[in-house]
Amino acid sequence: MPLEVRMKADGTPRRVWYGRYEVNGKRFCDKLDVKFAGTPPVPFSLRAEGDGAYERSRAAAQAKLDSLVADSRIKHDSARLVEKLYEIKTGEQIQSVKLAELPEEWTKIPRKRTPDGRYAGQCRSTLARFATFVQAHNAQADELGHVTRQTARAFMEAEAARGVTSKTWNDTLKLCRASCKYLLPAGSINPFTGIPPRDTETVFRKPFTPEELKAIVDAALDDDFARPILITGICTAMRRGDCCLLKWSDVDLTRRFITVKTAKTGATVAIPIFPMLYDELVRHTRTADGYVFPDQAAMYEENPDGITWRVRKVFAAAGFKDAEEASETDPDGGEATATAAALLSQTNGDENDPTAPAAIGGEIHAKRKGGLRRASVRDFHSFRVTWVTLALTAGVPLELVQKVTGHKTAEVVLKHYYQPGREEFRRAFQSAMPKLLTNGSKTPKEQMLEILDATTAKTWKKDAERLRALVAAL
Repeated sequence: MPLEVRMKADGTPRRVWYGRYEVNGKRFCDKLDVKFAGTPPVPFSLRAEGDGAYERSRAAAQAKLDSLVADSRIKHDSARLVEKLYEIKTGEQIQSVKLAELPEEWTKIPRKRTPDGRYAGQCRSTLARFATFVQAHNAQADELGHVTRQTARAFMEAEAARGVTSKTWNDTLKLCRASCKYLLPAGSINPFTGIPPRDTETVFRKPFTPEELKAIVDAALDDDFARPILITGICTAMRRGDCCLLKWSDVDLTRRFITVKTAKTGATVAIPIFPMLYDELVRHTRTADGYVFPDQAAMYEENPDGITWRVRKVFAAAGFKDAEEASETDPDGGEATATAAALLSQTNGDENDPTAPAAIGGEIHAKRKGGLRRASVRDFHSFRVTWVTLALTAGVPLELVQKVTGHKTAEVVLKHYYQPGREEFRRAFQSAMPKLLTNGSKTPKEQMLEILDATTAKTWKKDAERLRALVAAL
């Protein structure tokens, strides 16, 4: 158990003592917080004697080192005793997870369902980054049990400094906390306990209008790869992966129903087959138990981003693209379809004209306060938002909508998927509320015409005021 003196760049000793020791086969070198005092021997050697002040400081450092070694051995013996008691009680040895093996050990945690390959890869990457962070801040920490609360908080602060969104930050916290819960020995203190989650900023996806859906379908008419999965997503509210991996065994064309177990939640959903989807399905050759769309399934399993690119290509042809992409040509040198171009031309109409058709097109990303990337507001998942919004606005009971989407709680559906525009919101309430409040569910245009038809020489001033009020409310 030798003492150690470290030298500065100029060859003079640092003014503090260090101590080297070994416990359970592991070597340590710690600063002893005992000041180096007096005049050391010349030439300098720990075996030689210096003046009185130097020898007193060396004796104090040696005493501090002896105490440190004794405490370390006591802690090790206590830990070993706990391990022995656990082994006697359970018949199993306490397994200590190495930080370098943390990502691989995470994959071995028992689960009801095997996680998606992409999600699992993201989790392993995050845990590897955590392990690297811990070892960079404490070279002696090589096991998960060596992680302190201070280190855990420092890692989460470093994640925030990377500029990730609050949701990503919370997901990282949840992952690390759960990993420690399952991989630390029984009775250990979880270093991530007590770290509160952050308030999140939700950027909701925008639903498509029926006119926008038509523009998208028309833009995909000649695209035999993208059209089948786009129509499936529009008609069923299924997620991208479930559409691509749909099997014939889940499709009942006779009764016109799709019954499928969703990949994300494992819920079994029953979805009626609309005529547009039926016409698409009968185009494809049915196999005993194969994929309905085999080419799309192969791409999704090999490269899901390829599906995203093909969908965005159709969106761009229908007029949905970010501002910086507006001047770019189509990747294949093509142009928007005639229908999409016609619909896009409507954006030049009078914005103040209530009878003007709604504009088609818009950006597919939106800025947010924090995060490394912009939020996606129009993508394949927007079909799911659109389906829910159109169904609920049309009066379909929420319970039936949940049977299609597979959501267990109404809160998730209403918060994240029901996104009506102001006009749809107004129409839904106007058709549902009593006539006393809605004037018989008449539209503003119908009310105006009714006022004009009933106007007389005696009532024209009062009728004019009523018309101005209706116009101002538009």
